[in-house]
Amino acid sequence: MRGSCLILGDVPENTEIGIDMKFWRVGQNFKGIKDIPVGFHYVYFSAVNADHISGQRVGFAAWFTEAGFTAKKWQPQEEDFIDVNLSTEDCQRLEDNYDEVSVYLGPYPSESHRDWVALTNLVSPLTVTRLLPSCGRVFSCTQFLSQPSSSQQRLAAKADRPDPSTVSSPEDLLPKLEVIPGTELQFTDLPKVPLFPPNSSPMEITANSLDRTFTLETVISALSRPESDQNVPNSAKTLSSGERELLAELQFCYVTFLLNHVMDGWYQWRRIVQLLANCERAITLRPQFYTSLITVLYHQLANAAGSDGDSAKSGEQSVECGASPAELADLFFSEATSSAGGPVEPAFLPSVLRSLLRNIMAATSSDDGNSAELADLRQRAEGFACSLNRRFGWGFNLESLKHESEKSELLVDDVDWDGDEAPVVVETNE
Repeated sequence: MRGSCLILGDVPENTEIGIDMKFWRVGQNFKGIKDIPVGFHYVYFSAVNADHISGQRVGFAAWFTEAGFTAKKWQPQEEDFIDVNLSTEDCQRLEDNYDEVSVYLGPYPSESHRDWVALTNLVSPLTVTRLLPSCGRVFSCTQFLSQPSSSQQRLAAKADRPDPSTVSSPEDLLPKLEVIPGTELQFTDLPKVPLFPPNSSPMEITANSLDRTFTLETVISALSRPESDQNVPNSAKTLSSGERELLAELQFCYVTFLLNHVMDGWYQWRRIVQLLANCERAITLRPQFYTSLITVLYHQLANAAGSDGDSAKSGEQSVECGASPAELADLFFSEATSSAGGPVEPAFLPSVLRSLLRNIMAATSSDDGNSAELADLRQRAEGFACSLNRRFGWGFNLESLKHESEKSELLVDDVDWDGDEAPVVVETNE
């Protein structure tokens, strides 16, 4: 046995099950997954009806610390797995009969393990505990409370509904739905508007709105924990706990969106990237943090752009090939459009990465005592820009971005005039 085994009992045929970067539609003899490397993994699945139509996708995090057996059993009514406690005798029996058992276990996709590690190397047990819903499951669809009602109650509710001509917003006509407690991802609550120090002058408020460094520092401080986690990879030990947790959340958002199809993961991913891209002073204060950010973004965009939907045949295993788990990757590169079909904002990624690279060019053009770290960051940024140009043809010119950074005015294209990026009107007491 080369790794851990995840035993999955009573899984119906054609159920879709995935782990990390691959998922399959299983056959009737499927009993689980073998040869799982030690570390963090993400398992997700979808029940399938009689017409082979997939239901919502459900996922959970799994940590494997040593070779051994973990068992779960399918519950048809809940369409979910429950844990099965294996005794020492059960584990020994499975190990003694491993050759017979392994025939019914699909192999972990080792060809994609290096990519998986690159995408999740900062995620720690603390990250998973902090972000996962208390129920332990991540759902692709929001779980709303079902309100029992009779015919009389429904008629009364219809009678109490306001006249459409008297409401100020169409949303007021929608039913008030409540989310089932414990089913929501616990993402960091990022400020919706820029923060600034107490007693700031109007000029200081404007400066902190253009450069979000104070907001970023507040977020990182809130995420800071005692440095006691022994599972921190060597590549992340140069970061503070708050820096590491923010980048780990960026990685976790990516995983929940692309693998679990959770739109909240996409929205939080956007919010984090927007915040980090709109800080200039923070780059000189935290150059290693921004170097790590570029590495994280590089692997994420390379993975999203390289997802071609192919899956390998499983040979003699009782697992059939399925579609790529990164089928929503095009959302990273598409433009937002209005209901009439016209674009209402530029494609998110080119716009926000342009801001990020421009701020890095501005910060690394000055020498403030971190010259070696800033030089390394600038070199990484140049390589990142070349990679973006080669992959997506975005035409980033670092010298042009450097000249843009020297201008004092705010570029019109850098502002989301209808959203959180809209300029703030500052009231004065004069």
